[in-house]
Amino acid sequence: EALAAELSREGLPVEATTDLEAAVRDADLVSCATLSASPLVRGVWLKPGAHLDLVGAFNLAMREADDEALRRASIYVDTAAARREGGDVALGLKGGAIADGDVKGDLADLCRGSVPGRSRPDEITLYKSVGTALADLAAAITVWGDLTKARYDGDP
Repeated sequence: EALAAELSREGLPVEATTDLEAAVRDADLVSCATLSASPLVRGVWLKPGAHLDLVGAFNLAMREADDEALRRASIYVDTAAARREGGDVALGLKGGAIADGDVKGDLADLCRGSVPGRSRPDEITLYKSVGTALADLAAAITVWGDLTKARYDGDP
């Protein structure tokens, strides 16, 4: 609720909810960044054209989305490690819910254009990140730059 209030003050159309299913069913973009040991997002809840971002569940003891979410989506990963380490995709592969070929590509492939992204408006897409040192460095540089700029602009 505090985060929703803060983002609303910044002009974003945000509201807190206690009904996860209804929120997911209504959302165009669902982002998960949790340490959940069991799936929070059900594939049957994803509407056509939705995008599911899975950035938590970074090991084989964690899961943010169920197998149905994986089966319904075009899957992309940040790096090959997501196929072995990241709870959602790695467990889907290990359990047979999806095959290796169901992973369309990684972030570098998408950026280079060597694999297609979304091909139709009703396609459900899924991005699984397990994190990389390069991404952590980029985030740190961004935060450091923002803090430095605020300090020199006179912001507290």
